[in-house]
This record gives sequence, C-alpha cells and structure tokens, in this order.
Amino acid sequence: MSSKKERFRIVVDERERRSRVPGALKELGMDVEYATLDVGDYIVYGDCCVERKSVGDFINSIYDARLFIQVDEMLKHYSRPVVIVEGSSASIVSIDKPKVLYGALASLAVEFRVPVLFTPSYMHTAVAIVALASHCSSKEGAYREPLLRRIRKGSSSSDRSLKEQQLSIIASLPGIGGKLASRLLEKFGSPMGIFSASIADLARVEGIGYAKARRIRYTLDTSMSSKIAEYRMLDDYTHGNTDDVNTGYCNVDKEWE
Repeated sequence: MSSKKERFRIVVDERERRSRVPGALKELGMDVEYATLDVGDYIVYGDCCVERKSVGDFINSIYDARLFIQVDEMLKHYSRPVVIVEGSSASIVSIDKPKVLYGALASLAVEFRVPVLFTPSYMHTAVAIVALASHCSSKEGAYREPLLRRIRKGSSSSDRSLKEQQLSIIASLPGIGGKLASRLLEKFGSPMGIFSASIADLARVEGIGYAKARRIRYTLDTSMSSKIAEYRMLDDYTHGNTDDVNTGYCNVDKEWE
C-alpha cells in the first residue's frame, strides 16, 4: 500500500473521527482528510460515497426510515453510493423480524441499486474502503480526487432532521416500514395529513391496501379510555372481515410480518 499509485486520498466525515476506521486507513497507507460531510461518511474516489453503519444502527435505521433517506441523499449527489454494515453477524441472526431486514436489503439492491457490504470489524471496513478506491481507479485507468459536493439549501441538515422525524413517526404505524412511510409522506404531505386520511384514501396508496388501512385507522382512532368500545372494535377487526384474515395482517405480533 505504500506505492504512489495506491496512496489514495480519503475524505472522512468529522463525526467518524472517533471511530477506529480512519486510523486503520492511515495504517494502510491512505491520506486521510477530515471534513464536515452533508452526505455519507467517506468519499473514497471521485463520486464514490460510503455510508458506514454498525449492525445495530443499520437495523434501527430501517425501522425509523433513516436508511432510505440517507441512501436517497447519496444518490442525488453521488453516482456510486455504497453502504457498509460493520459488526458481528450474530446481531443479524438474533433480530426479531428478519423479513423486515431482508425486505430493506432487497429494496436497496433492486430499487435503489445501491450495494451493501458487510464487514466484521473496523479494520475490514478500512480494507473494503481501500478496495473500493482501488477498484474504481483501475476501471477508469487513473485516480480521481474525492469530490465534495455542495449540497443545496433544500437538503440542509435541519430539513433532513425534520423529514427523519416525520418518517420515524409514520413508520411506527402498524405494518408500515421505511419504504411505505416515504410513500405515505409523499402522498399526504405531512404526518397530520396521513392521520386525518380515511381508510379509502389510505388504501389507495400503493402497498397499503384495505387491510393495512383499517389497521392504521384502528390504531389512530381507538380510545384507550373506552375499554368496551375498544374490545368491540378489536373483535370486529380480528374476526369480522374475511378479507383481513386472508391477508395475514390480523396477527400484529406475527414474527415474520
């Protein structure tokens, strides 16, 4: 890694300074430069941008929809975004709802076309980053300096933070993950617009359907102080409509849902 050709300049987000990856990159002979990045954690080559996450943060970011916001931002500004998930695979084996995880991975691969690399440790992450820079360079025949994109005002950190909060609220609704949360927010404009939408309006959104729409309205409308009404609504919801039963959405605690 000491040759001039392979000594790459890696731009690292300031928030990654405390991680052990930048130090490992230096040990591998890379020139590390810190900057405040609005998008991604590492700019490794030209317009190749890397978002690094621990296994735990990766899983949490799926549930609160942060992952899809971050990937969408990378795609807007860099043509070669990559997600690196660092940590023990034991954390993946023990998750409660594997269907959610693999659904998100499938969405990243098929819809976003963003590769996800899994590494067991910070040193492996550093090696993966160097490999990305080296591979990109070999494809184009020459190394290009990392490009620091100027993010337009509409994509400021405060705007992204608000959107993340809104998507987190929406994703907490039953049966709604990051992808559907984004779709609902785009359709209705705000969480309040979703909360006031009728079953019919919700059901018209692609991927929602009548059964999920009923579950959402039940969750939003049921008063915890009215136990009798609550039990009657729940009984109707669980047993009163064969369409709901056939969709497999009645058991909200089902592990693979």
